Amino acid sequence: MALLQEIQVPLLAVNDTTLTVVDVAYPNGQHIKKGDIILVFETSKTTYEVMAEVDGFVQYLCEAGRDYDVNQVVAKIFSTDAEVLKEPIAAKQDLTAQIQEVKQHIVNAWTGDTLYSVEALRLIESLHIDKSAFKGRDFVTRQDVEELKGINGIANKKIAAPPVTATPKKAIAPVDNSKVIIERLSSNKKREIEFLSPVQSTGLTSTINVTVNTEGIFVHLNRSLKYFKNSLLPVIMYETARLLQKYPALNGYFTGDGIAFYKQVNVGFAVDIDKGLKVLKISNSAEKTLADIEENIMALSTRYLDETLQLEDLTDITFTITDLSSEGVAFFRPLINMMNSGILGISAIDDKLQRCTLSCTFDHRVTEGKMVATFLKELANRLESYRATNHIYPVKDIICYKCSKSLADELGDVGFVKSITPEGKEGYICQSCLKGF
Repeated sequence: MALLQEIQVPLLAVNDTTLTVVDVAYPNGQHIKKGDIILVFETSKTTYEVMAEVDGFVQYLCEAGRDYDVNQVVAKIFSTDAEVLKEPIAAKQDLTAQIQEVKQHIVNAWTGDTLYSVEALRLIESLHIDKSAFKGRDFVTRQDVEELKGINGIANKKIAAPPVTATPKKAIAPVDNSKVIIERLSSNKKREIEFLSPVQSTGLTSTINVTVNTEGIFVHLNRSLKYFKNSLLPVIMYETARLLQKYPALNGYFTGDGIAFYKQVNVGFAVDIDKGLKVLKISNSAEKTLADIEENIMALSTRYLDETLQLEDLTDITFTITDLSSEGVAFFRPLINMMNSGILGISAIDDKLQRCTLSCTFDHRVTEGKMVATFLKELANRLESYRATNHIYPVKDIICYKCSKSLADELGDVGFVKSITPEGKEGYICQSCLKGF
C-alpha cells in the first residue's frame, strides 16, 4: 500500500497563477494505466493534459470547472483501491491542513522576487499583512496567507476574499439576439484579461515605434550566430539587456503607491510553438555575451518543446520581448505583463525597404514618453551599428552573380558594380561580365 504519484497544479506561464480544471477523466477509485490522461487544465492560452506516470487507482482532490492555485495538489494515484476515498473531497480545505503541517518544517531559501496569486494579493491587502512575512518564498497563494494567519493565532478557517470594488464594471453592450450569436468567454480568455488588465485598464499606457535600417545587418552578424541566422531576436535581447541598466524605469513596475526597480535584469522572450504561449527568462541577461544569449534562447526553446521547463525559467522576468517577425506583421502594439513597466515588440523586416519596426509599450505611472523614445533611439542606433555599411565589406563574401568570381580574386583596382540580377534580387557584377567579356 503506497502513494505512487501526487499531481500538483503546474506553473505553465508567469501570468498563470491559477489554472482551471476543465476535465476529470475518471471517477474516484478507477484503475488507470501509465500514460492515461487523467486531468485537463486550461491556461490563459491553451489546454494542458496531465498523464499518469504509473499504474494505480486515482483519487481526485478537485472538480471540473473550478480554479486551483499553482502547486496545489489536485489528484493522487495509489497502489490499491482501498486507499482511495470514494466521497467527494473539499480539495482546498483538506489540502490546507496537509500543506501547513509540511511547510512548518521547511526553511525557505528562495532569494529571488516573490510572486503572488491574485487572490493572495487581495487577502494580504484586506488583512493589512506585511509582505516581508513571505520573504524566502518563490510563490505565495491564498492558502499560504490563510496558513500564516492561522499560525499567528487567527482561527484556521476559510477567510472570504474581499469583493473587488477598485474597478467599476463597464456597461455591458446591448445585444440583439436576432442579429448576433452569443458565445461566452472561456475561462482562459477571462484569465488573460485578468492578468493583462492591471496595467492596461488604467488607460495610462502608450506605445512608441521606431524603425531600424536593416540593410546589410546580417553580413557580419550571422558570423556570430550559430542557431538563429537572419534573426534579430538574439542581438535585440543582447542590446536591450544592457540598455535596461541605463534605463531602470523600464526594468521595474508600479506597486500602487510607488515604483519597484528590479535589482537584476532578467529579460524574457515570448514563445508559442504549439505548446501554448509562455514567456521564458534569460537570467542576468545584462551580464551575458551575444553567444550566451543565443545559447540560452536555444536551450529554453528546447525545454519548452520537451515540456521540461522549470519554475526558474518562467519567474522573475523584469522585461519582456515578443518577436512577431516571422508572422510578416508591419507593426503591432504589445501588451505589458503584470509586474512589468514595459514590453518590446519586434515586427517583420520589410525586404524592399530594408527596415523593421520596434514597438515599446510603457506604463506612464513609471516612466514617460520622452525617456522611452530616447531608449528606442539608442537601441536602434546600436542595432544599426552592426550593418555592413558601417564596416569594411568582407571581400570574399562579394561574388559576381554571372561568373561567381569573388571580389578577393579581382585583379583590377576598379571593383564590382552593385546591380539587380535577372531574378530581381540585389547582387554584384564584375567589370569583365559588365563589359560582356
